[in-house]
Amino acid sequence: MTKNIKHKIHTLHNILAGIYNKYFFVYCKFRFPNSFISKYCSSISDNIAGQKIDRVVYCFWTGTNELSVNRRLALKSMKDFLGVNVKLITIENLSDYILPEDPLPECYPYLSDIHKSDYLRTYFMYHFGGGYSDIKFHNQSWKMSFEKLENSNAYIVGYPEVGPDGVATPNDHETCLALKKHWKLLIGNGAYICRPYTRFTEEWYQETKNRVLALSEELKAHPAKDPYGTNDDYPVKWTHILWDVFHPLCLKYHRRIIQDSNLLHMDCEYR
Repeated sequence: MTKNIKHKIHTLHNILAGIYNKYFFVYCKFRFPNSFISKYCSSISDNIAGQKIDRVVYCFWTGTNELSVNRRLALKSMKDFLGVNVKLITIENLSDYILPEDPLPECYPYLSDIHKSDYLRTYFMYHFGGGYSDIKFHNQSWKMSFEKLENSNAYIVGYPEVGPDGVATPNDHETCLALKKHWKLLIGNGAYICRPYTRFTEEWYQETKNRVLALSEELKAHPAKDPYGTNDDYPVKWTHILWDVFHPLCLKYHRRIIQDSNLLHMDCEYR
């Protein structure tokens, strides 16, 4: 067999495998016995027809330091281009959004600034819905993306994940392999629009909250000492309360997700 024929067969195999992985994956909880996604049974109604979504995009700056020049310019680009209200949540106005019936965990102040942002985006997407974005440069309107979600039965719209190297690597082997294999079903963590109080956001928020509460005593004993939590005794793994929760749920609910590249930020320096 010539190299050219082998190459064509290999290419065709990859194309067919990609189509199968994207369109024919069916979630079954028995395939993931060690993952949190098989343990939740949501009581939230799935009737979302006609539900309106607030035209707002939240972003978070959880430290006491000022935004850098690049971050300020990135925030300006979001306000200029996204076409909806952009709200920057900081330590100055955060309390305006925290619900009395669902306060932040006592250990929240001990999280790194990055993990505080991870927690808050989950809290906001569950309770309020609307959009979230990292503070990065954008040059596209999100108006049509909001409309796509509102006119569908989807829970969330986000940009397609960029590749298998960008997916979460949770501890359980079955989920980790499935995420790598079916990465084309996933969306990225940096920007999305959600409906509030869906099965997706409920499971996302509850699992994130449970993980933070489980580390409460360790966090109090070994809080983050810098915005990234780089001290060796800081107990929260980098991906533990966002990627390792978000991506498995994307796989579970992939049929209720819309992929929209319009939400992807520009590829330029933002720090």
